[in-house]
Amino acid sequence: MQGRAVVLVLSLLVAPALLAGQVARDHAERLSDRRQIATDHAQLAADVADVRRLELLVAELDAARATRDAAKEQAVLVRIGAALRREAAEGRRDVAQDRLETAGSGSEVRSDNRELRRDRADRATATSPAEAADDRRDLRRDRRDRRDDVRDRRDDRRDAAASAQRAARQHAILTELRTLQPQVTAGDAAATGRQRTLLAEFIAVARADAAATGREIGEDRRELREDRRETRDDRRERREP
Repeated sequence: MQGRAVVLVLSLLVAPALLAGQVARDHAERLSDRRQIATDHAQLAADVADVRRLELLVAELDAARATRDAAKEQAVLVRIGAALRREAAEGRRDVAQDRLETAGSGSEVRSDNRELRRDRADRATATSPAEAADDRRDLRRDRRDRRDDVRDRRDDRRDAAASAQRAARQHAILTELRTLQPQVTAGDAAATGRQRTLLAEFIAVARADAAATGREIGEDRRELREDRRETRDDRRERREP
C-alpha cells in the first residue's frame, strides 16, 4: 500500500513537467510546420518561374527554326542546355530533401510506437479510476497521433519515390539530348524532331514538379492543423487536476 502511494506521489510530481515539455515540443513542431509552408511557397513560385522560362526558350527556338536563323537557333540551344542542367540539379536536391523528410517521418512513427508502449504499461499499473481514465485518454490520443504520423510517412515515401522518378527521367532526357546534338547540328530532321519532343517532355516533368510542390503545401497545412489540435489537447490536459 505504501509503495502505491509513493508511485502516485511521484506521478503527480512528474506529470506536470512531462505535460509542459510536450506543450513546448508542440510549439516547436508548429514553428517547423510554418517554416516548411513558407519554404514550399517559395519553391512553388520558383518551380512555376522555371517552367515559364523553359516554355519561352523553346518558343524562341521554334521561332528561330521557323525563320531559318541558324545563329539564333544555336544561341537559344545553349541557353536551353544551361536551363535544363539547372533544373536537373534542382531535381536532385529535391530528391535528397524528400529522403530526409521520409527519414524524419519514420522517426516520428517509431517515437509514437514507444509512446504507445508506455501508455499501455501505465494503463496496466493504474492505481485509481481517475488515473485509469487519464491513461485511457492518453492512449486514445497517442493512437490518433500515430495514425496521423503513419499517414504522413506514407505520403513522404510516395513523394520521395515520385521525385526520384522525375529526377531520373530528367537525367535520361539530358543524356539523350546530348547524344542527339551532333545530328541536330548536321541538320538531321529526325533528330531535330526527337529533340523537340524531348524538350516538351522535360517541360512536362517540370510542371509535375511544380504540381508536387503544391500538393506538399496542402500536406504541410494539414500537419499544422494536427499540431494545433495536439497543442490544444495537451494544454487542456495540463489544466486538468
